[in-house]
Amino acid sequence: MARAKKIAVLINPTSAGGRSLKTWPQFKAGLVAENYTIEECISSSETDFRRQARKVARDFDRVAVCGGDSSLTIAAEELLQARFKGELIFLPAGSVNDIQLDIAGQTTSPRSKLYLGHLAVESHEKNFIGQANWGLGVVVNRWVGATLRTLPFLRALQNFIGTLSIIIAHLTRREFVDATIIADTHKLSGRFSILLITQIRHWASGLLFAPQASYYSPEFEVIAIRRTGLITLIRTILAAKNGAHLVLPHVVRFSGKSISVRLKAPRAVQIDGDILRAQNREFVGIEFSLEKKASLFHINLSPSASR
Repeated sequence: MARAKKIAVLINPTSAGGRSLKTWPQFKAGLVAENYTIEECISSSETDFRRQARKVARDFDRVAVCGGDSSLTIAAEELLQARFKGELIFLPAGSVNDIQLDIAGQTTSPRSKLYLGHLAVESHEKNFIGQANWGLGVVVNRWVGATLRTLPFLRALQNFIGTLSIIIAHLTRREFVDATIIADTHKLSGRFSILLITQIRHWASGLLFAPQASYYSPEFEVIAIRRTGLITLIRTILAAKNGAHLVLPHVVRFSGKSISVRLKAPRAVQIDGDILRAQNREFVGIEFSLEKKASLFHINLSPSASR
């Protein structure tokens, strides 16, 4: 009989309103069937989740995350700092798992090391797997999150609430940012409803916003959608289901290794599903810089999650 493989599983019990705890037994059964011996690590807070990630990085060659995109990114941050050299396995159990789609669709060697994005603004820093965005995504995240925290029984209507938030945000002129973006030799200024800097292809519940993006590439993809009328904005988002938005005249795409974003007024930034926070409140800034950091670990999807 083959020797059992050891794995530590970091479980965020709050992902998707508790969905991770409901789906974890299925993932656990799949790991047992794959001949893993499992150490379960259920966190009590983000601080505890980070502490447990640092601990298992020292003791295990394989670390799994059962949660959403934000949980995966938090784990990746700690594994990067710990110089973890093993395998990070995603057990997707969030409300939106855009990173799952990229992991499942990668054709690069499953043992290739990935880059993490690094965002710096004033004294704050954040490493991430997926993307940073300003504008509409932040407003929708804020409003949908507030609604579900107050009325959790509406979680089944999350997509409808998100669509309604898009319409209200545009009509009340809450969604746009005035920005200048510099990416290597590229410079772009204007008023944008969506400003996305990404190293994954999917965003906003599986839309193919950046088909050329990759966390194996040293460059970010920049997708900037200029502010337009509401109907045009909605058509643009619908076109992003298959990447057709990129041919539209108000959509700009370019790439770069080093990115600078200067906003006309302080704004919040959303990173892998979470709005950046400091001292228990949203952090707003004017000048953001982004670059990539090479990790020492590789990332995969659990076979049971890809079926």
